[in-house]
Amino acid sequence: MDTDRNWYENQKVCYGDGTPSSGTFSSMFKYYYTFVFRSNDVISHIDQVPDMDPEEKARLKAEAKFLRAYGYFNLNVLWRGVPLYLEYIEDAGTANKPRSSEADVWQAIINDLTDCINEENLPDRYAAGDGNYGRVTKGAAYAYRGHAHQFMASRLNDTKYYELALSDFEQIEKL
Repeated sequence: MDTDRNWYENQKVCYGDGTPSSGTFSSMFKYYYTFVFRSNDVISHIDQVPDMDPEEKARLKAEAKFLRAYGYFNLNVLWRGVPLYLEYIEDAGTANKPRSSEADVWQAIINDLTDCINEENLPDRYAAGDGNYGRVTKGAAYAYRGHAHQFMASRLNDTKYYELALSDFEQIEKL
């Protein structure tokens, strides 16, 4: 993989060089919906996995919700409203939902991140050197939810979200 080429292709969005013919936007759309699709698969089917502790299932489901929120966060930043799929899709031919409002997508992101924060089996943090270091934690969910609140304050023109963002960032300090 050519890292410089990858970096350059994604920078077209930042520099305003992306065009419909470049494929940049369709690639990003597919990339982030891959997070959504795979996360929905885990969320919908992990309870069917035999011989797995319920605590591990709950943690992995929370991690999947974080990754779904991550995908929708990036989609919503770029497109300000996208089709919202919160259930696994068995047949791609049925994936024909209309575009949801930007506010609805932000709310779905907040709901997923709140579920992560409220999941007792998701750790606050992992110590450096721990084999799980780099996995999703409550700290990451608070940080991303705070970031989402900042976008909501700006995009939805409602300053109450700045207070919510500050509250989330303060919670990180307590972990």
